[in-house]
Amino acid sequence: MKKKIFIAVFFALICIPSIGMLFYKTDAGAEKRNIQSFPQIKKEGKVNIKFFDELNNYFADNFAFRQEMIEGDAVIKKAVFSESGNDKVIVGKDGYLFFSETMDDYLGRNTLSERKIFSCGKVLSLLQENALNNNRKFLFVIAPNKNSIYPEYMPKRYIKVTSLNNYSMLKKEMEKQKINTVDLKDAIVKSGKKVYQKLDSHWNNQGAAMACNLMLNNLNKKHYDYSNEPYKVTKDFSGDLYEMLFPKGHKKDSNIKYLREHTYKVTSKINDVTAITYETESQGKNDSIVMYRDSFGNALIPFVADEYKNGYYTKAVPYDWQIPEEKDADTIVIELVERHISSLIEGTPDMPAPERQVNINPKEVKNMQTSLKVGDMEDYLPISGHVDKKYISNDGKIYVRLKNNKHQYIFEAFPTAMDESSKNDGYDFGMYLDTVICDVGTYDIDVITQKGNEYYSSGVKTELEFEE
Repeated sequence: MKKKIFIAVFFALICIPSIGMLFYKTDAGAEKRNIQSFPQIKKEGKVNIKFFDELNNYFADNFAFRQEMIEGDAVIKKAVFSESGNDKVIVGKDGYLFFSETMDDYLGRNTLSERKIFSCGKVLSLLQENALNNNRKFLFVIAPNKNSIYPEYMPKRYIKVTSLNNYSMLKKEMEKQKINTVDLKDAIVKSGKKVYQKLDSHWNNQGAAMACNLMLNNLNKKHYDYSNEPYKVTKDFSGDLYEMLFPKGHKKDSNIKYLREHTYKVTSKINDVTAITYETESQGKNDSIVMYRDSFGNALIPFVADEYKNGYYTKAVPYDWQIPEEKDADTIVIELVERHISSLIEGTPDMPAPERQVNINPKEVKNMQTSLKVGDMEDYLPISGHVDKKYISNDGKIYVRLKNNKHQYIFEAFPTAMDESSKNDGYDFGMYLDTVICDVGTYDIDVITQKGNEYYSSGVKTELEFEE
């Protein structure tokens, strides 16, 4: 009899997650990810052949009390073992949480190759060149990973064996290529202030105000300095890392609230700094700014927006370099988090390729593994491909040449991928050709790579015709 009761209780328990789905509702926003919805038998008029796979995923994401179980598991692991119940979150000391995607930067592993680091610098160099040629100020800043600022709160088991990482390598490369930048990491570390949230991956308002001050000092922009501004500490901030670790948790993080009120007005349709695009105006101010930014810009925007008559802030990538012209911007700023440095070469900015007046007589190499693709004819013609790494140095440039019996045009390409599926091993290239530059006629297009003082061409040409 006892055995039957035990079996009945056992089956009742294992049925709770399934039967409970009749009345239990999953909080889709609690886990900061997409939760599988109930699958459709038909999609676009056809039988959904992935129905049962999606049904399995639906059950895995929505069985009753799943999030409460995750919460319980995370609480036990954190309290008893100082371990994380979510592989994207690292439980540190003194209540600090860290994002696991920053571990390669922290430990100095899986760093970008010398060629890729050069390419990241070259992208910034070409963007800066275009900005300056159009009488605009340019600034690039890296928002440091939290554990780059506070390594003392990382678990002891993570032992750094080198200080070399993408941040330090790109910093040196930017010095070589004379990129206008501000070392926010060095300034924040030297300040000794706790300007990152404990339960979040981003800086707090004090960190954003400090970053803004450093940036606008660099740009020689008159602005309000919050260094001595009085503030209060509130405990009402929802930390992204905490919510990933505890989907049903209600603990709030502390944040800095300055007593000084922001004066800018929002002019975009969506009044949300987390939106893809955000526009502002500030009466009594002058100049206008376009900022290409990521989530670190959310806290940064209010401080910047106060100081510019007009501001346009976008998270869209690849960078649309036509926006500063459209917005009549005086200043261009790119803010990028440290862990996403590699993204600089993962998309080709929408910017006309610069023409180069260089005397190049490349050696033609048969069987050279270089590809060339010309997109659909537009005002800005997309040209992309992949070069043979045997015929380009780590700091070698990539050119695209148009040539016929009367004319020759040479353009420098971005060392970036244009194909979204490409991971870019450092040898992709992409550019947009301003067709207005070229005279009417038929041209052969080839790709030229630089290796030291030598130049090489595959001899593989694509014919292109420009008509009136």
